[in-house]
Amino acid sequence: MDFLLFKILAALLGLILGSFATCAAHRLASGGSVLSPARSFCPACGHTLSWRENIPLLGWLLQGGRCRFCQAAIPLRYPLAELASGAFALAAAAVFGPGWHFLVAVGFSTLLLVLSLIDLETFLLPDVLTLPGAALAFVASTLLPRAHTLGIGWRMAGLGALAGGGGLWLIAWTYRRIRGEDGLGLGDAKLMLLVGSLLGPVAVPLALFAGAVLALPAGLLAARRAALQGKGEGLRTALPFGPFLCAGAAAFLLAGPQFLRWWLGCPLP
Repeated sequence: MDFLLFKILAALLGLILGSFATCAAHRLASGGSVLSPARSFCPACGHTLSWRENIPLLGWLLQGGRCRFCQAAIPLRYPLAELASGAFALAAAAVFGPGWHFLVAVGFSTLLLVLSLIDLETFLLPDVLTLPGAALAFVASTLLPRAHTLGIGWRMAGLGALAGGGGLWLIAWTYRRIRGEDGLGLGDAKLMLLVGSLLGPVAVPLALFAGAVLALPAGLLAARRAALQGKGEGLRTALPFGPFLCAGAAAFLLAGPQFLRWWLGCPLP
């Protein structure tokens, strides 16, 4: 297959998976089923969307960001999620080329996107996604041959699971023992169990660091908005950390070795 054609098809696949992720996340966050009803619908009025309205990204643009029937605003996170998914798939196509590694990369990126959207809506990372996802990540790490950041082998996957899940569980437990309140949810620990199983122990601190860097400006903006609205607790305003961890993990999946060489002068072990 021509490599340019492959990248175009990869980007289109990413847009489609991003559209699926937004639908799945909304339904799961609302306590519904991913597959029922079969057709997408407007959450405000229940209108079943036509195929034109369902076109990823383009459908939102053609409708001016509003439902064609009830004129309710379609949240901006929907087209942004589709765009991010398409961009990731295009980058993964360039990094991995056609094959199983590309499919595994876009599959797990879609799972991370679903988890991020659910966390943004509910402040929860459901076990029904993180734990099976961690098991599948371990299997993928074991069966795939090594290529870039994937196919790390079962030993590194086990160490990554221990560092990710065990490390964050210990941090959360310690914080609660010292402060008497939750500072980091156990859902984040299970998410990092997944990330560590897929990408290994080196990815865990880097995903945490990247997540913290990304969360800082978002947290400051959320605190300022809450203060202007007369609610929230200043810098203690609640903010879901899962989406930022997912972004850090996705960045490592695509460019972890390059970042390590630039920052530390050493390749990925």
